[in-house]
Amino acid sequence: MEVKYWLRKSPRLIRATLKTVDEAVDWMAGELAQHPYPESYGSSDDARLRFVRDTLSLTAGNDVVWGWYPNASQYISRALIACPRTADGIPCPQGL
Repeated sequence: MEVKYWLRKSPRLIRATLKTVDEAVDWMAGELAQHPYPESYGSSDDARLRFVRDTLSLTAGNDVVWGWYPNASQYISRALIACPRTADGIPCPQGL
């Protein structure tokens, strides 16, 4: 599934609506604090958050999608999806 189609999911699945890159980076920092990457993944949270900032700052419409296993029995998936996506013709979820 293409990331842009995630905007068609139910709005109840949305954890936050963020207006700025700083807000998005802060949100992802909170998610990383709650669900830390295992040390075996190699890079630091600072490097991950720089990636988020750099990717979202490039141009409007860039997304960040991550998935990781903080432990052996849990998989975490987090996505920062740019909205609106006028070039794709996909509207923002209702109410956003």
